Amino acid sequence: MSVTSLSSPYASHDDSYLSLWTADDGVVVEEIVTKPGRPGPSAPVVPRDLSTTTDRELRALSNQLYRVLDTENVPFGALEDYEAVVEALTTRTVHAAARTEAGKVREKFRDNSVTSRFELFHDGIMVGYLKYDLRRGRLRLLETVIGAEFLYSGLEAVLVREALLNAHRRRLAPIPYCRHAQAFLAENPQFQALLPAT
Repeated sequence: MSVTSLSSPYASHDDSYLSLWTADDGVVVEEIVTKPGRPGPSAPVVPRDLSTTTDRELRALSNQLYRVLDTENVPFGALEDYEAVVEALTTRTVHAAARTEAGKVREKFRDNSVTSRFELFHDGIMVGYLKYDLRRGRLRLLETVIGAEFLYSGLEAVLVREALLNAHRRRLAPIPYCRHAQAFLAENPQFQALLPAT
């Protein structure tokens, strides 16, 4: 079999060129050949344990492996490495989304005017309430009660803050008789502007 090389009118600006040649049977074969001395991208070294690599390193590995897979002569194992890196990235993304969703605080605050108290719900469970008395535009904050399992979780401050903001929206003057409300106002002086002038 003799091979006759043809000149190619296609010149490339990158590291490869188009080679055309014909075999004895007259079939024209074209092939992309990398210029001598300038090999294509080599496959990066992928660590066996991907749990020690950062997300940024995994993304870089993924991009490098994708470029290697985009060449004509793919090194042995490059596809498996790429799939492992992509799977690790996907798993991390799913776990991060689950952690974010679980970490979100699902709190609901409402004014129960029948019992004269502000109630705070956390994931559908009432965790506490703030008893009040409303007379002549003054909202007296009387007592804060938090469930035993939520005592030191900081929900007292959330309850008092929401009560003060509710009073402000309704143009009521809050008066803190409750020790939790007084402690909250001492720690957060910006809310003292909501109190009536004495």
